[in-house]
Amino acid sequence: MKKAVTLIELLVVIAIIAILAAILFPVFAQARASAQQTANVSNLKQLGLAGMLYAGDYDDNLPANGGTWNGKTINAGSWYWIFTFSTYVKSRPANVAQTASGIYVSPLAGRVQKQYLDETGSNPRVSFAVQNGLAAEWGLTPTTNPANGRVALGFYATYAINEHICDENQSLSGWANPSQAYMILEATDTEIEGDELDELYSRTQDCTPGGPISSEYSKATRGGYSGGTTMVFLDSHVKWTKSVWGSTNQCAVSLVSNPDGTSGLAMNYKVPLGTTGGPSVRAKGWSPDNGE
Repeated sequence: MKKAVTLIELLVVIAIIAILAAILFPVFAQARASAQQTANVSNLKQLGLAGMLYAGDYDDNLPANGGTWNGKTINAGSWYWIFTFSTYVKSRPANVAQTASGIYVSPLAGRVQKQYLDETGSNPRVSFAVQNGLAAEWGLTPTTNPANGRVALGFYATYAINEHICDENQSLSGWANPSQAYMILEATDTEIEGDELDELYSRTQDCTPGGPISSEYSKATRGGYSGGTTMVFLDSHVKWTKSVWGSTNQCAVSLVSNPDGTSGLAMNYKVPLGTTGGPSVRAKGWSPDNGE
């Protein structure tokens, strides 16, 4: 005759299972995050190499802003860099009618944001791409940005180019210490500089919009690997860096000054460094002189 399991024995078994689950679940979660980071690093490595190949084809230059079309400035570098790089990785971003996937999307992104290149009076992002046959080449059809009702080109991406490259110096040889200069970072936009660090994927705290913190990106991004940002540098090496705030408040803002006497508000980041943005900035990682 089989002995029945007592209530105490059943509770002991349940307790053991609960203890094992408490031990193993974090291990499984860490293993999953590590695997996702491996994919993230691979994405960035491919994009960094694409940048180097692009520069090899264009006299050592990365995509640039400037030039005119129908009397309007075309910032093709920061608007379209993802698509100009796509030739070299044999893949293009998914449009908003598709599923977010591919090397342009980090598996660690907490909220994969749809990117919209809006058409405005001064920024003909859509009409330039459509009339020059680029939108069709990139698999994009004009749509509507639900946030503002504007005509836009929509796609998925979680990586942003350093705007100082497109705005100031596209030549790789024109940068001091390229191994310390950012090319591409994880972010909720496709272009970024030091006054837009609310876009980084490492923040876990919601912020109140104001100053350098926009309403669009005020909500915590809750992404990145282990509280940091992975980025590819101008020499194409990839590195994970712990995000460092100058305060326990991730939303803290401070006044920063530039060598030319200008100043402005920036999020109180130490790594990557918060700046005012624009050509006045001379800061490590962001600007051509690397802050030297």
